[in-house]
Parts: sequence; structure tokens; C-alpha cells
Amino acid sequence: MPAAALLALSGLVTLALAGGVWLWLRGRARRDRGLQNAEFASTLAHQQHELDALRGQLRAAEARLREVIDALPAGVAIYDNQDRLLGFNREVARQYPYSAAGTLIGETYETLVRRALQAGQIPDAIGREEEWLALRLAGRSALRPPLQRHIDQGPGVHLYEARTPSGYLVMTRLDLTPLLEKDQALERAHEQHLRLSTTDGLIGIANRRQFELTLQNEWQRCARNRSSLCLLMVDIDCFKHYNDHYGHLAGDECLRQVARILGLCVKRSGEMIARFGGEEFALLLPGTDLQEGKRVAQRCLHEMLNAGIPHAGSPVSPWLTVSIGVATIVAAPGLSAATLVREALAALGQAKEGGRARLETAEPSPVSAPASLPAAL
Repeated sequence: MPAAALLALSGLVTLALAGGVWLWLRGRARRDRGLQNAEFASTLAHQQHELDALRGQLRAAEARLREVIDALPAGVAIYDNQDRLLGFNREVARQYPYSAAGTLIGETYETLVRRALQAGQIPDAIGREEEWLALRLAGRSALRPPLQRHIDQGPGVHLYEARTPSGYLVMTRLDLTPLLEKDQALERAHEQHLRLSTTDGLIGIANRRQFELTLQNEWQRCARNRSSLCLLMVDIDCFKHYNDHYGHLAGDECLRQVARILGLCVKRSGEMIARFGGEEFALLLPGTDLQEGKRVAQRCLHEMLNAGIPHAGSPVSPWLTVSIGVATIVAAPGLSAATLVREALAALGQAKEGGRARLETAEPSPVSAPASLPAAL
């Protein structure tokens, strides 16, 4: 074969081979691109699935955070570094300015407070709104100690504010109403306990404990003022016979009646009547001398007779009567309040031994007489 033909044939073969290779490479590239597109689509779908999962986890975390914040007994509000409201919980939504209608998210704290000022919801700011607002804005995130504010819906709130490292502001508002109600309940319970501990439960007047406390206080005051202190010890005559004849319920009512009658005879400020024990009563008369004490005792005897309470079992009188011992002392060295009680009880014993339905007076102790007091006192 001629060389030229051979050369031509060789060129055609080369071209054919080259075309075949190109076609093969082109098909391979197409197949590779198809595989790449499938892999890309698969990767994209996987990433989208992961993103959806992350979004779901984020929504679940936000829901749990909301549940936690809403469960707090204190109101919580969160502001960004531009002082715009990002969110608040259910508790603070009951309080101004978060109780206002409409969308509050995104509004600045100043806008919210101005709305509350215009509505007159901040009693402390009425008449000086702009001054109050300027001071409040200047003190944002610096409430140490917390600010106590009066509100129109209750006693007030405590405000706490703190900045986060990223510049967000977290405000906590604690409603004081439950705390104040609890304090008031405790105070009422304490007053009731004190009243029960110092009051006779059957008769409703001061008991022995309260009498002793008052006696000590009056004794000290008497010592400072060099004034006299008078004590009447009163005993219902033959009270056991009364109980035996009329019964214990009638006896309880009798004690209450006697307490009311004796109470009418104690008129001046500072005077007191107490149940000393059983059927015995004590009348403490500060600043009263012996003569005036006897007049009070006579009044007690007279009022008891006027009451006309039947006492069929009494060997003394058909009516209920009392015996009274009267003692008066001016505090001095060597004496004590117990001395006054002993002398009044001794005088009461003499009245009972002398026939009852009468009064007896204790002889003043020489040291208790004003004339015998040292000049230094």
C-alpha cells in the first residue's frame, strides 16, 4: 500500500480512536455529574433534616424555658441592649405596664413606663412624672437594694434589675401583697396568742400572769414617783356552797357577773381588775392612798348588794356577797410588790374571819410610810 494511503488510513484510525475516547470520557463525565448531583441532593436533604431537628429542639427548649419562667412566683421581664422588651412571664403580665392591651414585644422600657404614667398607675410619680421618669431611667440596672414601689392595685412591688454579660437586662418584680398578708396574719396570731396568755378564758378579764406583770410595772413607777399603790383582794363568800346549790355552769356565770360588777368600780386610767385565782379577784389602784382604797372597797360591797344575786346556800346572806382586803404601800427599800400582795391577802383573811361581807384594811408597814422615806429618795 502506498505510503500516502497508509498515512491517511492511520490518521482516520487515530481520529476514530480519539472520537471514541472523547465519547467515552463525555459519558463518564455525565455519569460522574449525575452521581455528584445525587450525592449533593442526598447531602442537602440530610442537612435539611438535621436543621429541622435542631429547630425542633430549639422550639422545645424555648417552650421549656417559657414554662420555667411562667412557673416563677415573681414577675420577670427581659430587655435587649437597646432596652427593647424581648419577653415577659405570666406573673408580670398581671402588673403594669405589662398588663396593657396590644403587642408589647419590641417596645422600649421608656415607652411602656410613659404609658403607665399617663394612666396614673404609679402613685409615687403623680404630679412629677418627667422628674420621676428621668430618675428611673438613670437608675436602670442599678437597683441595689431593690426599689419598693406603691401601685394602684395593691400595697406595692419590689423591683430587682441586673445586666447580663451580653448587655441584656433582666428585671424581676415581686408582688408584696402575699408577704404583707402573711405578716398581718402572723401579727394577728401573735396578738391572739398574747391575748390568750394574759386573759382569763372563762371570765374574759386579765389573768394572774397579766396581774403580776402589771403589778411589777406599777411598782417600779410608784418607786420613781414616790406615789402610793393600793391593792384590793376580793373573795366571793361561800362560793363552794353556790356551786353545790346551783351547779358549776351557774357558778361560771356568777364569776362573770361579779367580774362585771367589780369592773364598774374601777374607773380611773391605769386601774385594773384581774382574776387572782378561783373565786378571788384583784383590783390594782395606782396612785391611790388607803382612804381612797377603802372608798372603792365600800363601793364594791354596795354594788354587789344592789345586784341582788340570790345565794340560797350561803350562811351569811340570802344574796351573793364578797369579802375585801385593802392594802396600800409606797415603794421603799426593803419592800417589794410581793409585800403589797401579802398585806392585802392578810386583810382579806381578817375580813373573812370577821364574818364576811365586809372589808378590812392592812396596817401600813412603818417602812412604807412616806414620812419614813430617806431624804435621798
